[in-house]
Amino acid sequence: MRMIMNVPQFFAVQLLLVCSMFCVSAYAAADVREFSLYVHENRAQPDPSLIVVATATGNLTEIGFGTIQVFSNVLTSGPSINSTAIGVEPGFVSIGKQNIFISYTFTLNLPEGNGTLAVQGQFALNVWPRELAVVGGTGIFRFASGYDISEIIDDSNPADYVERIVNRCLLLSSYITELRDEQIYRYSC
Repeated sequence: MRMIMNVPQFFAVQLLLVCSMFCVSAYAAADVREFSLYVHENRAQPDPSLIVVATATGNLTEIGFGTIQVFSNVLTSGPSINSTAIGVEPGFVSIGKQNIFISYTFTLNLPEGNGTLAVQGQFALNVWPRELAVVGGTGIFRFASGYDISEIIDDSNPADYVERIVNRCLLLSSYITELRDEQIYRYSC
């Protein structure tokens, strides 16, 4: 069966192809930025930032297989809890036998504007650094994608440790012109 396309349909298809090529080239030309921030997790009472909300019944393993935790950690621009607060990190963790699944959103309040970064993935237990996918964003981080690599920089107190998020590379759509100023990402690099 032969398909015949009339002239208006042909031009509509051609226009669609040209537009899609423009979108792909704009995406490929987007800026890549790196910046660092610090996550402060507190497991101690009376005000923990991470709590267990569900556990498996029966004989639990040492690693807590089946445990689900939720958290809302403070984000700062430096390693000290007294550094400038730049946001919060709400999310959850599901502990498996050999891996941990994690999903969280950085809610950032910066002088340059506000936005969120959605991050998720899985990692092996006790393996550092950890790499997770940045799967999206809102506000000034709209269309963000990339990865985040994290490492613990201070675990001297297991109930209250500091995690440094490094090499957070974001591929940002060229539609967001206000993000082209590099000073936005000069947090503890």
